Formats: sequence, C-alpha cells, structure tokens
Amino acid sequence: MNHNWIRAGFLAGFAFLIIYLDRLGQLPLYVSPGIKLYVKLSAVVLNVAAIHQAMLAMKRKPDADCEECGHIHSHHDHDHDHNHDHDHDHSMSPLKSLLVYGLFLLPLLLGFLLPAAAQEHEVNSGGIPHLHSGGHEVK
Repeated sequence: MNHNWIRAGFLAGFAFLIIYLDRLGQLPLYVSPGIKLYVKLSAVVLNVAAIHQAMLAMKRKPDADCEECGHIHSHHDHDHDHNHDHDHDHSMSPLKSLLVYGLFLLPLLLGFLLPAAAQEHEVNSGGIPHLHSGGHEVK
C-alpha cells in the first residue's frame, strides 16, 4: 500500500480545515487572534507538503520500496541490511496503520462535523472566561 496518498490526503485535509474555518469566521474560536496569521500560513505549508507527498506517490514504483537504491523488497527470503546509508520504510501492519491514521482522522472529522457555536457555548456556560471576547468575568 502506498501511504504517500494517505499522508497527502491528511495534509490537504488539515489545510482545508484551516481555510474552511477562516472563511466561516470561526478560526478565532480555535486559535488566539495573535497567531491567526501564522495558522493561515501553516495551511500553505501543509498544502505544499501534501503536493510533495502526492508527487512521491506518483513517482514511486509499485514493486520497489526504496527510491534511492531501487532494489525490490517483494522477495523476503533474504536479509534487508544492504549496507546503504539510508533507512527503508517498511509498511506497518494494517492494525497499526488504522490506529495511527485514525488519530489523524479524528480531529479532522471533529473539526468539520461539530458546530463551533456549540463548543463556544459550552465553554462560556461554565463560567470560564472566553479568551477572545475579553468582556467575560468569572462569577
């Protein structure tokens, strides 16, 4: 399985989430106004990283795991130590992949599916001062 496509999807997803929240005017509900510009710039960097991962996925040969040396890892009757100066990225087990990628998928789903107004209301209803409004006091 080529994990570069999955990585590209997650990177683009987080970039899109930042842009989506900014367009809706809800980004200040998640980040301090002082770092809002840096968060927006991080969306650009995330998109560049997503494009890079997609390019790696398109460039990768289906039967080779190592782009630098080009040797094939599909035969497993030998030792994988070829004395190269780089590490080989061998695939994770499907369960481990599901767990790791699930940790990235959860905040994306929550960011897109949960309404920001409900989150703001829950924070303010508990008497906790809202960081961005400045006018609330703890009773």
